[in-house]
Amino acid sequence: MIAQACLESNYGRSRLSSLHHNYFGIKASAGWKGDSVIYSTQEYVHGKIITVKQPFRSYSTLTDGFADRVRFLQVNKRYTINGVFSSPTPEEQAKAFLKAGYATDPAYPQKLISIIQKYNLKQYDL
Repeated sequence: MIAQACLESNYGRSRLSSLHHNYFGIKASAGWKGDSVIYSTQEYVHGKIITVKQPFRSYSTLTDGFADRVRFLQVNKRYTINGVFSSPTPEEQAKAFLKAGYATDPAYPQKLISIIQKYNLKQYDL
């Protein structure tokens, strides 16, 4: 969770995180009933990076943003199906996030793993 928050929010420096408490880059899909905000984001489509405007979830508090991230992963079964919760290591979990469609960047797992290693985040594993 820590590595994802670091990566997705540019270490808390993104406007999405600092203004809207969305540290995980969670988009506001059609079923989202809460507040949202439009931001430009980069996505990989057919191996090429493009910039698109997307709606993202906006939260009133940091606690709301982190709590919704947990709910988001639990209710979207693709994360269970692709091993996000059953991965034996953080490295395998990083790969499972990509497989489940959390991100479109093919280098997403390695970026997470690099953050985990750089800051020795395995020490916080439960």
